[in-house]
Amino acid sequence: MILESWPWKQDLLRRKSLLIRYNTSDHLLENEERAYTTIEKAIFYSAFIIRKLIDCGGKLSDEADKYSIHAKSIRPLKHIDIMHRWPEEDSHDWAHENSVTVKGKDVCNWLIHSYLFFTEFEESNIIKFFYVSSDYDRNSVLYKILLSDWISYIDFIASDDIVQMDSHYDNKKGEYIFTRKMRGVRTIRKW
Repeated sequence: MILESWPWKQDLLRRKSLLIRYNTSDHLLENEERAYTTIEKAIFYSAFIIRKLIDCGGKLSDEADKYSIHAKSIRPLKHIDIMHRWPEEDSHDWAHENSVTVKGKDVCNWLIHSYLFFTEFEESNIIKFFYVSSDYDRNSVLYKILLSDWISYIDFIASDDIVQMDSHYDNKKGEYIFTRKMRGVRTIRKW
């Protein structure tokens, strides 16, 4: 359980800073392995931090719990398993991407439980998208997420501040239930 959410949100901003700093053509050309690993870790660590904040119940507003991201869904054409987990020309129906809206917390779950994860670069040699599919849905869907949308989600979570909360004690569950968590916005410091 997280006692105070602000230090976690500060670390989330640090992950965002690393994403932005290392996702440049200079960094990726100079030392591709180091830059890519830093970006990859920042994406995964940010998903864990966000998911942990959500799971703690009273640390994020209702709006943060419901935050949505526009994405593309792509159907696999081949069975995805340990020997066939990298993208190939005929592995997925790349020509028929479907627009979908997904919850940010679902993207966190897919990243935490990812079976497939890879990125797509722009012509300028920076990462524009990441693709993810969890171990559960790897043979039914692959999601394409715009990296800038993920960064916007990080900003939203890092600046989320509950200004009013309603809760009650549920005797059956032996637990407090939060029924409303109103959002305020904390000014975030740029890294």
